Amino acid sequence: RPYSSNIIMSRSTSSHWPWVISTNFAEGLPYAIITTLSVVMLADMGLGNAEVAAYTSLLAMPWSLKALWSPVVEIWQGKRWWMCFMQVILACCFVGVAFGLLGVTYPDTSFWLPCVLSCFTLGAFASATYDIACDGFYMQVLNTDEQSFFVGIRSTAYRLSMIFVSGLLTTMVGLLASQSGGSLQGAWVQVMMGAGALLLLFGVLHALLLPKPDACSARLPEANQKENTQELTASGTFLSTLTTFLQKPGLWFILLFLLFYRLGEALLSKMTILFLKAPVEAGGLGLDNAEYGLIYGTIGVGALTIGGILGGMLVSKYGLKKSVIPLALALNLPDLLYVWMSVSQPDNRWLIGSCVGIEQFGYGLGFTAYMVFMLQSAKGAFATAHYAILTALMAIGMNIPSMLSGWLQEFLGYTDFFWVVIACTIPGILISVWLAFKPQK
Repeated sequence: RPYSSNIIMSRSTSSHWPWVISTNFAEGLPYAIITTLSVVMLADMGLGNAEVAAYTSLLAMPWSLKALWSPVVEIWQGKRWWMCFMQVILACCFVGVAFGLLGVTYPDTSFWLPCVLSCFTLGAFASATYDIACDGFYMQVLNTDEQSFFVGIRSTAYRLSMIFVSGLLTTMVGLLASQSGGSLQGAWVQVMMGAGALLLLFGVLHALLLPKPDACSARLPEANQKENTQELTASGTFLSTLTTFLQKPGLWFILLFLLFYRLGEALLSKMTILFLKAPVEAGGLGLDNAEYGLIYGTIGVGALTIGGILGGMLVSKYGLKKSVIPLALALNLPDLLYVWMSVSQPDNRWLIGSCVGIEQFGYGLGFTAYMVFMLQSAKGAFATAHYAILTALMAIGMNIPSMLSGWLQEFLGYTDFFWVVIACTIPGILISVWLAFKPQK
């Protein structure tokens, strides 16, 4: 019988809403905890900016390298199994972090940091593996029309997990600390235990909720099944994938764009968090965890999400070449607000929130051009695998400057550091101008 997308959508789409939302919320949850919430936690435990930036940047590396073990997820066990098992592993990791934090006040405090970092590292690999399985499960179970239908839903669920972690969990740390006489250590232990319990709950829920891929494959159109088979074959031919990637026309320009378009933001990413929380006498703004959770974790992430949506609309309407310069300026110029805040050190929380919101809104706008550029650069044979390589390069280009940012800030101080960030935005703006006027082949 001929395939009809309308029949499939009307009969099955409603049954996919719960697991599509929950799996993508659960995908963003550990990523946000390990790469963002850990910055706040380690700073609260007394580590310096150089250590915090270096450690948390290294923790983000597994997401850059996940293409290396993605074939294992494809050929061994099923994606459903990997998703549930990785969430159990993540639950154990966050509980391990909680137990590690208990060592902060022990007479021998030398073990707490290695314990915490080891648990976070294992959690990072587990989370990256979950991402591989989750994305593959989405393509395996849903047909092409359903995949398109749920793109926005997936993105929204992922963003909500960011707000949940950076907004709600950070605020909870502040509230719990105030109730326990200012003990940040005890508050973080409780929050990490809660995060572990939540991931375990997701693991059990998904073991019950996720559909069986074998039962779903029968209703997929033959073309869709053939496409999935081709993707599996392509993912296994690593050498062919790498060879065709290195033969891409204009590869050198692609690499320059990936490295320089977000260079300023790469330096800024960790330091904005530490600057907002640093004591006023140390050059920061002195926000407590509850204030940080509201300003950066809620207002900032909300503005980032809105900026991303509007950026997508702009690129869709005008195309990348026409919109890349305005989007690059939107990404980079708001960084000047951090120079101003480091000089004036405002104590008005609404003013600080407005500055953070504007900067994150601009980042959401500008990052859209980056994502569209990667999608266009990945077109051709092995598009999925090439996109995975590009995202890995994107993460490496973000993590290495971020790793050095703490040392640079401690050497220069906040104001001079933010001026260096502004200087590093210039290559990104220039490369966007180059792209806008580069002849189209």
